[in-house]
Amino acid sequence: MSKKIIKYYPVGNGDTSLFKTSNANIITDCNIREVKDGIYDVKEDLVKELEKRNDRPYTDLFVLTHHDNDHCLNFGKHFHTGKISSYDDDDEKIIIDELWVNEYILGDDNISDDTDAGIIRKEVRRRRNLYKNNDSAKNERGNRLVLIGYDDNNNFTNVPQHIPGQVVNEINDTTLDKFEFFIHAPFKADVIDCNANEDRNMSSIVYQARFYKSYGSDFSCRVLHGGDADHYRWAKIKEKSEKNENEDALEWDIFQTPHHCSWTFFNDTPYKDDDKNIDNSEPKQTSIDILNYKLTGAKVVATSKKIVDDKDNPPHYPARTEYTNVVGSSNFKNTQKFYDDFKKPIVFEIDDYGATLIKATAAAISSGLSKPSRAGRAG
Repeated sequence: MSKKIIKYYPVGNGDTSLFKTSNANIITDCNIREVKDGIYDVKEDLVKELEKRNDRPYTDLFVLTHHDNDHCLNFGKHFHTGKISSYDDDDEKIIIDELWVNEYILGDDNISDDTDAGIIRKEVRRRRNLYKNNDSAKNERGNRLVLIGYDDNNNFTNVPQHIPGQVVNEINDTTLDKFEFFIHAPFKADVIDCNANEDRNMSSIVYQARFYKSYGSDFSCRVLHGGDADHYRWAKIKEKSEKNENEDALEWDIFQTPHHCSWTFFNDTPYKDDDKNIDNSEPKQTSIDILNYKLTGAKVVATSKKIVDDKDNPPHYPARTEYTNVVGSSNFKNTQKFYDDFKKPIVFEIDDYGATLIKATAAAISSGLSKPSRAGRAG
C-alpha cells in the first residue's frame, strides 16, 4: 500500500470518498446506488482498491459524518456488521475495522430498524456494548468504535472519544504514516442543538485531513470535509480555530462542498422568495473567509448530481458561482459532470508536490492506450 490517493465517487447527491494513505484505507460515508445504466459501480471499485485479509476486503476506518440516507445508502448491503465469525464469504462485504460516528446515531429516536441508519445503529450498539462491558474483544479489528464530538445522552460509556481541536494520527491501533486528522466538529453545542431540533446535519463530523511530505514536517495536501454542516457550524469552526491559533487547520488544497453544493454553507434557505419577502442571497462573510483559507492551486469538489442553472438546492447554482468566484471554474469539479466526461470517479494522486487530478478516462487507462493525464496540482 504505497500510492496515496483521494477518490470522490459519482453517487448523485450524496457522499462516498476513499483516502488511501501509505498504510491505511479510509472511507467516509456511503451512498452506493444500484448499478444500472449511467450508475457507477462503487462497490466493485472499493473492493479493487481495498486491502484484503483472509481474502476479505476491509477498510481500516469508516467515518460516518451523519446518518442521513444519502450518507449511508445500502450500508447494510455492502458492509459487514456483527462479529467477524459471522462473515459470509459469498457476500464479499467490506469489513470495517474501526468506525467513527457522532452521538446522534444513538440519540435519534426517528430511526427505523429496517433502514440503513437502523443497521448502522445496531452495529454501533454492538460495538459500544463491548466497551461498556469492558470486553477484551473491543480491541479486535472489526469491533473498534470511536465517538467524534461529545456524548450528550451518556450513550457511549467507555468508548474512545475524539473532540474538536484534537489531532488524530492513530487509527485501528496503528500510527498513520505521514497522515493525520484535525477534528473540527461537532462541538458540544452542535450535539445539543442536533438533539433538540432533531436535525442530523447539525452534528455532522467535520475534519481536515493532512498528508505530509515524505521528508520534513510540512504538509503536501490538506483536505476539508464537512458532511452536511451548515454555515452556522462553519462560523463556529472558524471562530474556535482562530481563537485557539489553529488557523492552519482551516487551510485547504481540496474542499469538499458541504451538503452537496447546497446554499446552506453560505446562508439560510430559501435563497430568495419575493412573495414572502425573504432574501438570503448574500453569502455570510464567515463562509467566504473559510474559502479564502485556500492554498495555491486549490480545488473545490462538489459531490452532487450535475449542476445546472435552476432552482434546485442541492446542488445550488448560486452556490457553485460562489465557489468558482474563489477558485475559478477550471478548479471547480463536480462528481457527476466528471463521470459524464471521463466515466470514472474524481481521483487525486498525492505526492510531495501536492494533489494531482487524474483525467484520463477509465477505459483508456485499463486498455493501456493512455497514461493518466495530469491536470494541475493543488498544494
